[in-house]
Amino acid sequence: MPTPHTPAFLYSFKRSAIFYAAMFIAILVSVNFIDRELADFIYQHSFANSLIKLLSNTPLFLEILSAIAVALCIVPKLRHQYRWLAINLAATFILASILRVSAKALFGRTWPQTWVNSNPSWISDRIEGFHPFAEGLAYNSFPSGHALFTFALATTFWYHLPRYRLLWIATMCAVFIGQLGQNYHYLGDLLAGATLGTFIAHMVIIVTEKASSRSCRPRLF
Repeated sequence: MPTPHTPAFLYSFKRSAIFYAAMFIAILVSVNFIDRELADFIYQHSFANSLIKLLSNTPLFLEILSAIAVALCIVPKLRHQYRWLAINLAATFILASILRVSAKALFGRTWPQTWVNSNPSWISDRIEGFHPFAEGLAYNSFPSGHALFTFALATTFWYHLPRYRLLWIATMCAVFIGQLGQNYHYLGDLLAGATLGTFIAHMVIIVTEKASSRSCRPRLF
């Protein structure tokens, strides 16, 4: 059975449906009514600083932890304890890498600010929109890859190591604060990345649960 500290929606089809539906609605609301105004507000008030920039790189922290978890499996005495965590992290990372590139190409959204090769942006050019399959980094804002990787890895860690749930929640909050504070992404980009990342981890957990008949972990759904 799930513990009080694991994400409850992972264990219930109804809760999962409500969670993903709520996130989908939040993304639509943000893209249509919040993103541009929030980008203007952040730019005008200049929240960017060294701490905010550090928080924007939250995925790196989780990627290092993931590498450590995989490395622990080299030690025979630790292999049994960490193997499913390592398998889930590796599978989640691979899928997240593939879907990150695919989703960005599919949606082709412009960035809030100009960062690369004079890319068109809302702040500089008052241009914001989706251009499916447009080529180039200028159209890679949606979904946020940083949020995608953070939520994918943090969800996996939270499932396997729920006692450290406050740390995993902190990383999720940190990537939002960092990416928004630097105006690297729209809020809608981050919500989409968070949703997709969580979904990837969720699906990997379900598959590995069904594949591990000897595991004592609870079977999902």
